[in-house]
Amino acid sequence: MKKKDIIFSLVLMVVIGLGYGIYTMFQGEKDIVEVFYKNELVKQIDINVDGIYEFEGSYGHFYIEVVNGEYHATDVECPNHDCEKVGWVPLGSSKTIVCVPNEIYVIQSGLEEGY
Repeated sequence: MKKKDIIFSLVLMVVIGLGYGIYTMFQGEKDIVEVFYKNELVKQIDINVDGIYEFEGSYGHFYIEVVNGEYHATDVECPNHDCEKVGWVPLGSSKTIVCVPNEIYVIQSGLEEGY
């Protein structure tokens, strides 16, 4: 490898690193879970605080359980329980929990713009 190739590679790595840093800076807080009912934000939950949160949807009750930086829908009153089948969603995931009968969806903060 020539000296020019090494310098070019180092400069390229620095530019990529800076670009990634700027990108992650503008992604928002990903350790906040946002719960929407009829497309309106009803609650923000800190994913680092364990607990069970209850919501009233259009069809019935909807619960979000948070444990060790992960969350999932549990004990949901709806006919198909598809939202429970999503399973545990870890910190930083782009998975969305959607309960159509209850008109509720749950997403990590900073990701709702792409929803």
